[in-house]
Amino acid sequence: MTLVLNDLTVGYGGLTAVDGISLDVADSETVALVGESGCGKTSLVRALLGLLPRTATVTGSAVLGGEHELTGRIDWRGIRGSQVAIVPQGAMTGLSPVHRIEAQLTEMLTLHGGQAQPGDLLERVGLQHGMLRCYPHELSGGQRQRVAIALALAGEPRLLIADEPTTGLDAITQRQVLALLSGLGISTLIVSHDLAGLMPYADRAAVMYAGRLAEVRSAGTLSREYAHPYTTGLLTATPVADRKVPWGSIPGSAPALDLLPDGCRFAPRCPLATDRCTSEQPSLRRHGEAQVACHHPDEASYPVVPRAEYAQGPPVVRVTQVRHAYRTRSRTVEALRGVDLDIHAGEIVGLVGESGSGKSTLARIILGLLHPSEGQVEISGEDLTARRGRALRRLQRRIGFVHQDPYDALHPGMRVASLVAEPLVLAGVKGEQRVRDAIIAAGLPETSEFLHRFPGQLSGGQRQRVSIARALAADPILLIADEATSMLDVSTRAGIATTLRALATDRGLAVLFVTHDLGEAVQSCDRIVVLRHGTVVEDGASEDVARAPSHPYTVQLLEAAQT
Repeated sequence: MTLVLNDLTVGYGGLTAVDGISLDVADSETVALVGESGCGKTSLVRALLGLLPRTATVTGSAVLGGEHELTGRIDWRGIRGSQVAIVPQGAMTGLSPVHRIEAQLTEMLTLHGGQAQPGDLLERVGLQHGMLRCYPHELSGGQRQRVAIALALAGEPRLLIADEPTTGLDAITQRQVLALLSGLGISTLIVSHDLAGLMPYADRAAVMYAGRLAEVRSAGTLSREYAHPYTTGLLTATPVADRKVPWGSIPGSAPALDLLPDGCRFAPRCPLATDRCTSEQPSLRRHGEAQVACHHPDEASYPVVPRAEYAQGPPVVRVTQVRHAYRTRSRTVEALRGVDLDIHAGEIVGLVGESGSGKSTLARIILGLLHPSEGQVEISGEDLTARRGRALRRLQRRIGFVHQDPYDALHPGMRVASLVAEPLVLAGVKGEQRVRDAIIAAGLPETSEFLHRFPGQLSGGQRQRVSIARALAADPILLIADEATSMLDVSTRAGIATTLRALATDRGLAVLFVTHDLGEAVQSCDRIVVLRHGTVVEDGASEDVARAPSHPYTVQLLEAAQT
């Protein structure tokens, strides 16, 4: 065995983040460690890398390669990088922006005594030698992630830990990165919140909830067998490009470390919970070919989100023959090439495409943050592209915007009430009731305690709902959600999509849902517009696009979403 965990426990000041985990990773095996934010995955990974704070307490054991006890006092300089290495969640956080790729690879090889050449490492992860001369910002997101994997391989580690390696990447690139990781031929632990996405690439899956293992089984059987309701919820919460497949949402969130329930930790969110579940904690025991911690392992099921139909209203946004080019010293890049788009009141339109397809450029033009090279954008019949100064700002107030990253979008020093009221303050409008209405519409509690919280006291899903509430406070007619769910757990995506549907239906709000995930777009949007290299290659009703796509690129996106 490459890694053997035995009753591993990690605590912080009397609070237990990882509670008695026993798990192994065999030689050349790929194991997926899956769970929502707050379930203890990060603490477990930090324990394996010796990166826990000094105040943390660790009990149990974690043995690497049958000889290195990772929980004891060891010289990590001979372990980290050469015996166990990590691929960080955001590739840019692990790359120096001011050094070329060759210099960074050479540094890692020298530091850990690797025998390979920089070009050989790039070739191993599917990149050309010519990229050695590039800086990280000159590469795509998928290429940067491959470089991060190459850096981790420089020391020829026994165990590779990949921490959320596909977060923020488009579906096609996600599949390519996961295929690369699973095909390296070394023991790999992939940490993620996307259980369904990992199934084709892992040998086994370990589902973790509130610090404990809920289920461990062969990944190949998960598509047809699962025994824990939490596992079922994670799979049902993953959107696929077929509206006949139910899309579910797990209500609530993982419990805080100081509020762990007495019995089964999933019981407050479980549709199958009984009195026994709330009083007796289940142990991880054998159930068929799996290990399951559940009192009702034969009854796993989960409710699905009802899908409401929409009534199409008049056009709120009309984009006509919009073109835009970015000019550099050496060349001109056409980001948009004659794009036409209408969005009606009460309609959710999914704008789908890979990174670099022009989605963000089009969103910025509709927001009035970027002036197109050619073409016109109308908001309720008014020409946005012809407005300047105060007239432009007046139109922009009719557009709400939800950022991709809920952790960067909110000022850490402002409370929830102030964050939601910020657009009104900037517009010189008083509206305490409008703030409360926006908070309720976004699915958040309006209690005084919640309104006085800081962003650091909120979960990722709550932060994104605060962003939605802030966008609603100014009473917009159009809401642009830019990759609004890409940084969230799959269990919260369906809830956010349900909120957007309710806003479109109840308020007649037009919604532009920008995403790289065609499966999610099919499930949550009324119409889908597929963008490739700045050109619209497909535009149709969600069901029609999923059932009979007309462009080969759409077929490719569908295949990636269904893998």
